[in-house]
Formats: sequence, C-alpha cells, structure tokens
Amino acid sequence: MHSAFVEFAKLARGKLVEGVRFSEADAATLAKFQGELLALTPDIVKAFYDGLFANPVTAAVFKDRERPAREKTLADWWHRTVVGPVDDAYWGWQAYVGPLHVRRQVTNGMIFGQITLIRQIMADRFPSEPGLVAAVGRLLGEVGAVIAESYDLLRQRALAKFAGISESLLRQQVILWLEEVVGELK
Repeated sequence: MHSAFVEFAKLARGKLVEGVRFSEADAATLAKFQGELLALTPDIVKAFYDGLFANPVTAAVFKDRERPAREKTLADWWHRTVVGPVDDAYWGWQAYVGPLHVRRQVTNGMIFGQITLIRQIMADRFPSEPGLVAAVGRLLGEVGAVIAESYDLLRQRALAKFAGISESLLRQQVILWLEEVVGELK
C-alpha cells in the first residue's frame, strides 16, 4: 500500500476518541466469530447491492453488467476485514478505497449509508451478541472515518494545487464562506 494512504489513515484514526476505535479486543471478538461472520458474506453482498441497485441515484454509479465484479470486490473486502489482520496496511487500503469511490461519483453519504446497512445486518443476525455487534460497529465506523477523511484530505490538496493557494488558506476560506452561509440562515 502506498505510504501516503497509510499516513492518511493514521491521521484519520488519530482524530477518533479511544472508545470508538477498533481495538485488539474487538479483533479477538471477530476472530471468535470468524466462521459465523464469513457465513454471512452472501447475505451482506446481496443486501448491499440489492439496495444500491434499487435506488436510481446509487444505481447510476454502476456500469452495465458490472454487478458480479463489484459483488466479488465486496466479498473479498468482507473476508479480509473478518480474517484480518486489521493493521496499517488494512487501514491504508481503506484510505485508498475512498478516492476510488469518489472517481465513480460515490459520496461519503452513500458510503455511510452502506456502512449503516452492514451494522444493521449484524444487529439483526446477532441480537444476543452485543459485544460482537459493537466490535463490528467500531470497525465499520473507523472504516467510514478513514474513507471520509482520506477523501477530504485529497480534495483539499487537489483544490490547493489547482487553485494555487495553500491548504491552510483554502481551509480558512471555506470557514469564512460557511460563516457567511450560516449567517444568512439566521
């Protein structure tokens, strides 16, 4: 994995409070339930893509006949996520995934919606295992944070590069504009 993405992931993960971060104890919980989690792969993949293809907005990001390839990608991701290790290379991969989705016009909102779907599947399938549901929830939350943060970092850097201004000036301009918009709403 390219070191820039590993660094993006470290930056994103460093902004999360300890109680919501995926931990070694969470990894042990996933290992304990590895068989059951892997057995859910077909159900997760089906629910994930049935939902995306049922919504015209999210269906529009796909090309004709690519669903089988995307389903395999999700199944491979789920396998790697469950089997592990959830290490720097894994988090760097998640940081890389963000920009890949953006190229396809997938928004952070769409990503968080699908993360919520997977969390809900866990809660529905394992109602008597709140520790497992919480561990998967922390992992998915951290994945979402890394994806969103890497997208934001790359967008800031691209805008700064192409606008010819520093990242800090660009951030300050965004804050000023937001204050103006919020002021208009009052």
